[in-house]
Amino acid sequence: MGSISVKKYCIVEKGLNEQHAGSKARNDVADTLIKEGWNPLRVSPPVVKENVSYAERIRMGLVLMKDWRKVTKTVKEEDQILIQYPLEMYPKVAMLALRYIKQLKRKKVKIIILIHDIESLRTQDKKQKEWYQHAEKTFLCLADDVIAHNKKMIGYLKKIGLDTRIHALEIFDYLVEAESIQKAETKENQNAVIIAGNLSEEKAGYVYQLDQVNADFRLYGPNLNTEAIGTGNITYKGSFPPDDLPRVLHGKFGLVWDGKSIDECGGEFGQYMQYNNPHKTSLYLASKLPVIVWEKAAIAEFIRENQLGIQVGSLREIPEKLAALTGETYDEMLQNVSAMGEKLRKGEMLRKVLREIENLE
Repeated sequence: MGSISVKKYCIVEKGLNEQHAGSKARNDVADTLIKEGWNPLRVSPPVVKENVSYAERIRMGLVLMKDWRKVTKTVKEEDQILIQYPLEMYPKVAMLALRYIKQLKRKKVKIIILIHDIESLRTQDKKQKEWYQHAEKTFLCLADDVIAHNKKMIGYLKKIGLDTRIHALEIFDYLVEAESIQKAETKENQNAVIIAGNLSEEKAGYVYQLDQVNADFRLYGPNLNTEAIGTGNITYKGSFPPDDLPRVLHGKFGLVWDGKSIDECGGEFGQYMQYNNPHKTSLYLASKLPVIVWEKAAIAEFIRENQLGIQVGSLREIPEKLAALTGETYDEMLQNVSAMGEKLRKGEMLRKVLREIENLE
């Protein structure tokens, strides 16, 4: 009888309307949960940068505590709550939420934490890595169930000492109406490789070396230094909100790559790709585009198993890989991408892992 009154809640952070992939992923999770009958609990002030004043951080902390106090009063014993991690606020202020999550734990509330990013994997600074590892373990150990990106990330979390139940999402959803995606095939785009995302030289330095690759590239995103890129094989199409991108992406493949080199995904970004699920992978598949991925990326296994694209060790391999691709093989990829894209557009990956968790109760 008691289970009938159990309610499901999800934390939704205010201010997440920015037009970038991180907000899109978080908003999609919240939208899927709400459609599934989870009740949204809104917390925290708008997202801010880390270089805010001390007074502003104090103000943020007070507002945050007020919102979380309301959460602990609303959620009753044996209810369920899903928290998206990390909280989008300034990290040390976000740690204030811990005391309230611990209160929920003592009330025997079932806590599910869904991971978007593991910051300790994004830095190579030893001191910073240790701080993040401590913060991550402190948060995640409070969960009854953790939803991580994939098996590689699960292995890392266990290695740093997390012993709670961890489930693999496998790939992020990307909610969008299928009717808004139109793939007009023209000579201009039928062989183009799409690159969508932050195009700054710091984040995507490889973009500025693409004139060394004998393939046509179409770029979508902010922060491109147009004076620093080649023009022969690169076309810049502009920057679009995440919800509009599937409508405007036209090409043969979407590229999942990061870092400063066309020869490998190196440095911090390359390290991170060996553990995370890049959200742009979901964007491409939801947009009905097969993908080209770095062969050492964690997501490469999912792409390979589901026959959703090709893997390369270096971007220099792209011309040869495309030349060797038969029409029949590409058509099979398109069929697989169509089926997977439909799942991602409807939020099926999150629904699947939530059913898995529910069946363990």
